[in-house]
Amino acid sequence: MNVSDLVEKAHGIASNITKSEGGMRYELHEQLHRTLELIKLRGGKVPGALRRLDLDLVDEALEAQFDNMPV
Repeated sequence: MNVSDLVEKAHGIASNITKSEGGMRYELHEQLHRTLELIKLRGGKVPGALRRLDLDLVDEALEAQFDNMPV
């Protein structure tokens, strides 16, 4: 798969993420992150919107972990 195909795939995953919830959202984020890493490994540039989405989803996952901690 070339870089442009990977970018298209990442956009498709990002679109599915906006429609998903819970565990499915986590699984799609893992797919997105792997796809973005492949883009970088193949010498491509990750679009800013996809990079921001990846970081936002990391933050969301971290916050979810702290929501379940007893005080």
